[in-house]
Amino acid sequence: MKENIVITYIYHSCYTVETGDLFIIFDYYKGILNIPEDKQVVFFASHGHSDHYTSEILKVPDMEKKTYILSSDIVKLPSNENIIYIRDDKISMDQLKSLYNSKNVNFISENHTYNIKLNNGKILKVKTFGSTDKGVSILLYLDGMTIFHTGDLNFWAWPYYDDKKMQVEYDDFMAEIEKIKKEEVDIAFFPVDPRLNENYYKGGDIFIKEVRPQIFFPLHFADNVKITSKFKKNFSYDFTDVREIFETNQRILIDIDD
Repeated sequence: MKENIVITYIYHSCYTVETGDLFIIFDYYKGILNIPEDKQVVFFASHGHSDHYTSEILKVPDMEKKTYILSSDIVKLPSNENIIYIRDDKISMDQLKSLYNSKNVNFISENHTYNIKLNNGKILKVKTFGSTDKGVSILLYLDGMTIFHTGDLNFWAWPYYDDKKMQVEYDDFMAEIEKIKKEEVDIAFFPVDPRLNENYYKGGDIFIKEVRPQIFFPLHFADNVKITSKFKKNFSYDFTDVREIFETNQRILIDIDD
């Protein structure tokens, strides 16, 4: 049993996970963040879309004491010059050089396993998978539990797609699921996107049935928190506890069974 795990929903696809001496932040771009001073803070960004990443996370107080794990698509390397750019014009060139050379900033790409050294000397194991949109999905190994954040990995079953395009989307999604289902996932964060209309549930339902996480948290719904209650009401599973979200900065205390 892993005790005292606090999950906080911030906004859209951003959740924080607090366990032991770690405070983990996934895909922050807006909302109220209460960052504790006595924890090792880790920022993850699954990709560079503006609803999953903001360079403001690089400007927080004591940035050098925090660990950043960012998808490599947030960085670009022009072929004709040896300069690294972050996809944000608000950061100066000096800041960019400093950022890329910082030991606490790590860039990750899909289908790799990383052992990332935190500022407190501990090693954080991260395994990456692909996305059906951009960037990576992330599996994080902590003492006694695993956490999976999908980023923009989903079965993007847009109602206006024809059968051929829908099949391509499904096949791409299932290719990633086949890899992920080999892992034991305790806590999963996965899109339940109301913009998909009647197809809002399809990716989440498949993910739960195939991967079988202990606990499932919805994400990628912006202000439409009611979609999380709709999903929980319409879909129940003996092996997965589906959680619903009622408001921003909602805190949930959970236990993970061995």
